[in-house]
Amino acid sequence: MATELDRIAKKQAKQRIDKAQKKLSIKRHNIKAAQKAHSADPNREEGLFGYGLKSTKKSKSLNKKLRKNKKTDAWLDKQYEKVDKGKGLIMDLEKKDIVKKGFPSKAKFAGGGIALRGLGRAFMKGGKV
Repeated sequence: MATELDRIAKKQAKQRIDKAQKKLSIKRHNIKAAQKAHSADPNREEGLFGYGLKSTKKSKSLNKKLRKNKKTDAWLDKQYEKVDKGKGLIMDLEKKDIVKKGFPSKAKFAGGGIALRGLGRAFMKGGKV
């Protein structure tokens, strides 16, 4: 049975992984767009026997970035599976962060200021305290 701490850590770890994967997909899209633009360059030399295009420093570096991006994405997929099982590096980090914030105290997770004092309705629609 998972504890409250595990449940919160799992949720936050999944959110962190989803955010990282979204950034990776944007980066992958930009790399592919740069590859298309580079391959459309009319001044590029043809490859051996007129087949394809000769690779350049830029095309090699773009391919390297794309491979790195795919490896990172595969690693994040593995981490997501580990988080589903309740294990993993990212989940442990999230637990430490939650405990550092003061997990047992629910007030630290609640909204600040007036909401903690229970005067929230007094401020709706311009009411007075």
